[in-house]
Amino acid sequence: MKNQFLKKILLLTTMLISFNSFACECITYAVVDGKSHKELKLEASIEYATIIFYGNYIGNGKFESIKIYRGKKMLLNKKLIEEKDVRTNCDYYFEKNKKYLVFGKIDENGKLQTSVCLSNSQIDNKSELKFVKKYLKK
Repeated sequence: MKNQFLKKILLLTTMLISFNSFACECITYAVVDGKSHKELKLEASIEYATIIFYGNYIGNGKFESIKIYRGKKMLLNKKLIEEKDVRTNCDYYFEKNKKYLVFGKIDENGKLQTSVCLSNSQIDNKSELKFVKKYLKK
């Protein structure tokens, strides 16, 4: 009986450790100078990203770009942006036929790399993009 209990504890501990090892580690931003966590994350995303665009996710790892704010010269195809082939737990999962503001980098194969740690967001109304222009002008 005691042996069964110890086995269950060991199994539970192993499961918890393995789940944590697959977790994505993003930077946590303390609120400073009156800026919110969201603003600080956005500023860091803008600084990190070599490509920033607004586009429609058409599925199968592909975006139709609507507006490219940064990184036009890096793209082989200005209208169709493809995600990298290998996925991880840190990847941002996009919903088909939704429009997004995307921050990322283009890898050596011309594919988009992005993460849940960046300020990617679904955009329902183009007026929501005004804040990006504000930060890009800095």
